[in-house]
Amino acid sequence: MKKKSPLIRLLENIKERDKEIFCLCLLYTIITPLVSLFGIILPKVLISYLTEREATNQGIIIIVSVFFAFGALIYFLKQWLQDSTYPRITELRIDYIRDQCVKLLNMDYPYMESATFLEKYNKALESTSNNSEGIEGIYHKLFELPQLGTIVLVLAFFIGFKNPIILLAILVNIGVTTLISVYVQKYEYKRKEALAKKERRVYYYGKVSKDFMYGKDVRVYSLKDRIDDNFRLEIKGYIDVFKVIKNREYALGFITLATLFLSDLATYGVLTYLTFKGMSISDYSMYVIAASTLSLQMTTLSENITFIMREYLYVRDFYEFMDADLGEHGGDLKAIPKEESMAIEFKNVTFAYPGTDKYILKDFSLTIPKGQKLAIVGINGAGKTTFVKLLTGLFKVNEGEILINGININEYKKIELYKMFGAVFQEVNILALTIAQNIACTLENVDYKKLDKVLKQVGLYEKVYELKDNVNTTMLKIIDENGVVFSGGESQKLAIARALYKGGNCVIMDEPTAALDALAEAEIYNKFDLLTEGKTAIYISHRLASTKFCDAIALLDETGLREYGTHDELMENKGSYYDMFVTQGKYYQEGGESA
Repeated sequence: MKKKSPLIRLLENIKERDKEIFCLCLLYTIITPLVSLFGIILPKVLISYLTEREATNQGIIIIVSVFFAFGALIYFLKQWLQDSTYPRITELRIDYIRDQCVKLLNMDYPYMESATFLEKYNKALESTSNNSEGIEGIYHKLFELPQLGTIVLVLAFFIGFKNPIILLAILVNIGVTTLISVYVQKYEYKRKEALAKKERRVYYYGKVSKDFMYGKDVRVYSLKDRIDDNFRLEIKGYIDVFKVIKNREYALGFITLATLFLSDLATYGVLTYLTFKGMSISDYSMYVIAASTLSLQMTTLSENITFIMREYLYVRDFYEFMDADLGEHGGDLKAIPKEESMAIEFKNVTFAYPGTDKYILKDFSLTIPKGQKLAIVGINGAGKTTFVKLLTGLFKVNEGEILINGININEYKKIELYKMFGAVFQEVNILALTIAQNIACTLENVDYKKLDKVLKQVGLYEKVYELKDNVNTTMLKIIDENGVVFSGGESQKLAIARALYKGGNCVIMDEPTAALDALAEAEIYNKFDLLTEGKTAIYISHRLASTKFCDAIALLDETGLREYGTHDELMENKGSYYDMFVTQGKYYQEGGESA
């Protein structure tokens, strides 16, 4: 089925969400042209009064007062209609932002790491970013078009009836200007990805220069000059691309200047000739103002149309993005019941990250029975974190399949699949929300009893309740200058509390103790059974001493699954696991003996 035009979809959106905008537009179209007409008629009336009869101060005051009163009323109504409509239009755009955010947050994770994807859709995503461009910009111009069209038609008929040469000259000027504008906008659109690429680089260095997180590294390693030089280089690259577009526009501008000169020459020449032939001075002034007004309104109309045509291309890309299947939906199945444990099976899984030829997993198979606590260990780059990303549906396998309770994970709805996992990743992301909101991942309906329970489980309860606003304390200092900033270890504990609060059928801990000291790490180990009670659990770590409390251990290396068994079995086999454990043993002492 043929897709609807973006303009049709924008208008249908108004019909669906706020029909009153159409009524406001109609009233605006009726009232606004009167403002221009008053400006054209007033000079004629005054000049006629001054030249054709005995003028008095009282008469002039009356004429001006009448025009002023009606003009002020009409202008007030015009502004009121505008001010009443534009907030409604902004609300429509904000609704689109919400829809866009839902799409971005649910689409397949690989797109978030794809520079090509960001370059392709950068301008499309920006079409909801402000009041003057993209979707809202088009809405504003569409609101103005009917009244502009009405003024142009009335004045074109009025002037054309007097002398068609003036109308023709104005039409030629506007036509040439419009064609050049359309050509320039298409030229710019063709270079949208090159511009987006440069903008993304400029944005990155701008972000780094303002981000406090980089402050220590910049100072200690004297990176200021390096960042500054790169920033300047990227800005120059962006300007070079931008110059090519603007130089083309500047060169073509001489043509529009020539047609404008010819248009003005025709207007004033013809009207001057008609005045010599007997046309009154008052009519001369009226037609000069009418011609100037027509030229101005036609220019505005042309600019609005070309603006819509330019932004239409990016709004079309926006709808293309919204319509695209980016994997945000997944299958049709709901999550398995909360009380049910999870069985996991990787069957002959092969996977390489998008854009690379290096396989992280090759014909990989592993089964995790319901309720098992499995430790996954191995050297860096062996695929431990990749295993988690595949299991949670962040990436899709190239070959093979992953089963949850015997069902391929692609058959679950994405949002339902995510519900089944409580995961702690290596990178801990703290948001500038309250502690409660960071853990509960919601702004309302927080279960404070459950919140206190998980805070106690991870050892943060006393820390949090020492704060003035306890769990309602804002984190970070971005929003609230009095916000609390946790240490790396405390942030890691908060991430574990977040996973425990969420629950799920499977708990995944990817290097959860990397930022913890030895005592805090031991506390987490001792509570591991309690934290994962009744659930399937996957514990990823490069610290082999932390694996002894798991039911089974899977050792991964570049060849795939190298060894599998309990800690005692693998130690008895004296293979790779044994060698790694003995090597690390000196770092894990308990009572003077190797753990």
